Amino acid sequence: MKILDLTLTVSDNIPTFPGSPAPSFIPWENIKDDGYNLELLFFSSHTGTHLDAPYHFLEKGVKIHEITVKRLVCDAVLIKLRKKSGEVIKKIDIEKFEKKHGKIVASSSKMPQDLLSGR
Repeated sequence: MKILDLTLTVSDNIPTFPGSPAPSFIPWENIKDDGYNLELLFFSSHTGTHLDAPYHFLEKGVKIHEITVKRLVCDAVLIKLRKKSGEVIKKIDIEKFEKKHGKIVASSSKMPQDLLSGR
């Protein structure tokens, strides 16, 4: 099995969910005055690579810190499709992919190739 890390480095130009604030790195302490450097990081939970916990949508859903790492490691299928910018992936696209490459196992994660750009 090939392991693929999908995380993005937190930076000033990391992708954010539309309407979410851009990350801020706020200097808090510095070597000259405090003997060490310390920054505060301010960013939305929808910044860059993230996971929406059920709590995001359900009042009594599981919170992000309650999700085990085992839940985040799984088999995945990379679906390579040629689409124009803004064009959506449709059910027929997946059916064509399965016809050519075989049935996708229901428990696997499905990743459009654009999620892996730059990897």
